[in-house]
Amino acid sequence: MEKTVDQIKKKIVSGLVLLLPILVFLVLFKKFWGFFENYGNKFAKLLSLDDLLGDIAKDLLGGIFLLLLVYLSGYLVSLSFFRNFSNWIDEKLMIFVPGYEQQKKLAEEKLIGQAKKDSLEEPMPILFKVGEYWQPAYLIEENQDGRVVVFVPIPPAKENGQIYVATTKEIKKLKETKIHSFDTAIKDLGKGILDFK
Repeated sequence: MEKTVDQIKKKIVSGLVLLLPILVFLVLFKKFWGFFENYGNKFAKLLSLDDLLGDIAKDLLGGIFLLLLVYLSGYLVSLSFFRNFSNWIDEKLMIFVPGYEQQKKLAEEKLIGQAKKDSLEEPMPILFKVGEYWQPAYLIEENQDGRVVVFVPIPPAKENGQIYVATTKEIKKLKETKIHSFDTAIKDLGKGILDFK
């Protein structure tokens, strides 16, 4: 009975940890969208688009204003002052908003993930020698001198870990292993890694 109660408590806590950042994001997005919708409504009335399109006019103009702001922000980020200001805001949000960093990474993967895939090669799955043991890791970079940059993830999140500069003697490349299978094994705390080649 106690075991069942403990499992229920763990599931409730896990659910809260998952839902809290999502709810915070939705509330912030609703307020953010309301701001643009408000100005979209004013311009729709000014241009008499609300008579022509109805309620859709405020959403349409609000969306156009949002896209213009995002586009303009893209230019402003190229200026160091705005980039530093953006980084400062990110740091503060990571401190005060639970799960912000993970949600930001997910959004970046979705928004610019394809561009990254096009411009960068995927890291290669490897085993990295640490003392007497082999650690699952990713080969990030390799040069002609036999030096390598290795990223050792901390399971279950493959995005967090340590970066090492080592030599090719300290790694075993898993050339037949697909990156997706390797990522899954890391999330599963190493299950299946013994079969990789």
